[in-house]
Amino acid sequence: MIKPLSFASTSYLLLSPTSHAKTAFISPAALCNNNPRCEQVGIRRQITFRNLYVDDKNRGHGSRNDSLSPEKLKNKLPEVKIVSTETDSVPANKIQPPETQIKLGEVESRSENHHSVWYKRFAENSFKSDLSDFDFVLNDKELIESDPALNLVSSEIGVKEYFTKKYSPAIANASKSGLPISVLLERTFETVEDVWEHLRRMPYENGWAKITPEEELTRKTVVVLGSGWAAHALMKVANTNKLRLIVVSPSNHFVFTPMLASASVGTVEYRSMTESVRSANGMIEEYIEGKAVGLDLQSKKVTVKLNSLLKEFREGDPPTLELEYDHLVVAVGCKVDDKGVPGASKALRLKTCDDARRLRTAVGECFEYASRPDVAGHEHEKERTQRATFLVVGGGPTGVELAGELYDLAQDVTREHKGSYPRLRNNVRVILVHSGSDLVPQFEPPLRAEALKSLRKKGVEVILNTRVSEVGDGFATISTKVFDEESGEVIGRDESTVAVGLTVWCAGTAPVPFVSQLLDQLPDTAKGADGKIKVDKWLRPPMKDQSLMGSVLVLGDAAAVDDGNNRLLPQTAQVAGQQGAYVARMLSRGYDLEVTPPALPCTPLADCDVFADEQLIQWLKFRGLDVASQFRFLNLGLLAYLGGGEALSQVQVGDFPLFAYSGSVAFVLWRSVYLVKQVATKNRILVTFDWIKSSIFGRDTTRF
Repeated sequence: MIKPLSFASTSYLLLSPTSHAKTAFISPAALCNNNPRCEQVGIRRQITFRNLYVDDKNRGHGSRNDSLSPEKLKNKLPEVKIVSTETDSVPANKIQPPETQIKLGEVESRSENHHSVWYKRFAENSFKSDLSDFDFVLNDKELIESDPALNLVSSEIGVKEYFTKKYSPAIANASKSGLPISVLLERTFETVEDVWEHLRRMPYENGWAKITPEEELTRKTVVVLGSGWAAHALMKVANTNKLRLIVVSPSNHFVFTPMLASASVGTVEYRSMTESVRSANGMIEEYIEGKAVGLDLQSKKVTVKLNSLLKEFREGDPPTLELEYDHLVVAVGCKVDDKGVPGASKALRLKTCDDARRLRTAVGECFEYASRPDVAGHEHEKERTQRATFLVVGGGPTGVELAGELYDLAQDVTREHKGSYPRLRNNVRVILVHSGSDLVPQFEPPLRAEALKSLRKKGVEVILNTRVSEVGDGFATISTKVFDEESGEVIGRDESTVAVGLTVWCAGTAPVPFVSQLLDQLPDTAKGADGKIKVDKWLRPPMKDQSLMGSVLVLGDAAAVDDGNNRLLPQTAQVAGQQGAYVARMLSRGYDLEVTPPALPCTPLADCDVFADEQLIQWLKFRGLDVASQFRFLNLGLLAYLGGGEALSQVQVGDFPLFAYSGSVAFVLWRSVYLVKQVATKNRILVTFDWIKSSIFGRDTTRF
């Protein structure tokens, strides 16, 4: 008796389509060309063969009860027949008699069938007479061709190859246009994993289960600096059964920054678009309200200065402490760059909830200041207008949205009879100053033109090619480029002074002090543009000591990441959020970050880890993720509000444009996307009620 090799208690008997009814057994090793990864995921091969068993006399012997008839087999797979057996040997009466075999001529007549690779491999080996030499194999490419369903249930690699083959003309055109098919498929699988992680976490968050002592031993300590988009995404996605998360941030909440402009004028409330750090993930080990002020890379320790609390009741400086880590995630963001402009430090900002709260109070005070009796009457018109003039510096999305929101607020509070300040109807001015020639340069040129047209139509004074050179008490000095009418070249600058009641600085960013401290301990090659930290495709900065590689990861606005075209990725919430989720998965999967590329334990690139999760490793190998994939940013487009129920929307997938709108249609999309992107159901409900409340009753102008 011939004893075939078995895998998962199943072997495969091949019945050749010849009159001699020769038989051959295909072992998993042969099927996989002795590829260990292939053998480990033999279920893929079982799926391929389960529908191919033919034996009318012994129905039910194969892997399925509903075996196919020879006639159906001709349409399914005309070249060969396979019997799956649970035994170590095959009795003679189980071998199909010659008369039920498909004739060779029938096979040749159907050679154009896409399953012809089976016959091709048979023909290549049919000259062999020794049964032990009769094993012939299908490589992965041929296996994909022979059974497309296999790829849909096995791995994203198979899915990609299947769709690439089936829809190759469309995909070729889409790829030329920049549609990132492979990234989309990868993100789809990762989203499924993230959903599973959230479901798995629920029993622990509700107290129904606890981390076992064995799991506690295997957890790595990950210190996360920051609570912005990158840090928040990491907290949401990380497997806290494997990672001990310690979050350090001076702000105890995450804020949905695209709606800060709305919060600064009362369209929505601050708490509607924030989420507490402790609520982001109930399994976070500890949250420390403070900021990192020092770092020792060699000993893997970070120094944290705690925030000063209860200032009015307690004296003394807050203490500092040291935290040890296995991995340090630097997601500290950036600060507003007002360096080199006298008085710019006195201008308000719009980067945090505190900034939005201060701006909302200041805007209300400006209206109240302009309504005082000492500036009443026609003779004080100029002074009253100055007090109600708002200067916004910077024509990016933040500046444009703030100008639009200020316009909405002015229209709201100066309504006749219903508004709080109807006498200021003709006094409120909103001035937007931008150093470039186009507003919102991140958008396509037609949308930039629409932004300028829309704002000016509403009455917002937009001044392009202009910089603010000084901010003073009640004034701002601006410098505008002067162009030659014929050549279009800059021939000089024209300086002027604008009387303002309030200046908001929304232009430029700079690194926070901790980034400079980290750069001092890294090699010179780590210093990137504008003081950022250069990182590789796995978001790791270079190290002087290679044994420390991967112990520090830099995300978000602090990182300088090459997009593959010698350009840096933009400083946007999209980029930071995707980086945070990427690092969370990489750490949760247990990749050895010291090697390049990061690899799973017990692989040719990485040493074994006694605490490694074998099931997870097998699953990742099954998906073809023996080594960590590089970070790839998937650009989904841009949105910006223009005020007056109008917006810009530029929707794309990677570099593949889908559609672009401006006006009221884009406004509906803007609100829909921002509502869906809120981090929790509670936030979606609160934001919805805020919008309804402000549209019916107007914006609240009370101050506290």
